[in-house]
Amino acid sequence: MRKEMVEKGSQVQWMNSSTTKQGQVVEINEKIIQINRNGVQVTRMGKPDNRVLKIKPDQGEMILKLETEVQVLTGQLV
Repeated sequence: MRKEMVEKGSQVQWMNSSTTKQGQVVEINEKIIQINRNGVQVTRMGKPDNRVLKIKPDQGEMILKLETEVQVLTGQLV
């Protein structure tokens, strides 16, 4: 069960090593999303209960995360 519904435009945060990163959700898919990152094609598979999110971080290139890997920052829908 999701704590907070992730929507396109939501601000989310996640842990990366020992630091917390933030970004904005630009795409959501229940099946698959692919991106090119540093010349490498990255693919993530989602499910209806754990969708894959394409996120534009505050700093850096686009990334892919599953809903269970992020926390929605409440009141941050853009």
